[in-house]
Amino acid sequence: MTSTVPTTNHLKFRVTLEETLDTKIVVWGADPTDAPIRSGVSARTLAELFEEVEAVKHFILDLPTDVPISVEYAYELPGVPQDLLHSYQEERAHLRRAAAEMATRKVHLI
Repeated sequence: MTSTVPTTNHLKFRVTLEETLDTKIVVWGADPTDAPIRSGVSARTLAELFEEVEAVKHFILDLPTDVPISVEYAYELPGVPQDLLHSYQEERAHLRRAAAEMATRKVHLI
């Protein structure tokens, strides 16, 4: 018997602050923790980092770009309390849900 339940593709990234070797600039880094490719991405801001992750996630799992892949971020930031990181993650999830809901609605401006 074949299952008709769709498989969800998922990636988890460890997010840290890192210092570049050449210029000594501090950047955000995201390394996949549960993928066949361990090479990550880096960027100066979190927004840029999320864009970089979106750009490479299909390559990492060797999947076509039309296949959905969910992404989870685990932050490892020394000196930042876990409750603050949890609050930040909850706020990001809320904003993503609100944006998705707005995208599905027809908005009429008067």
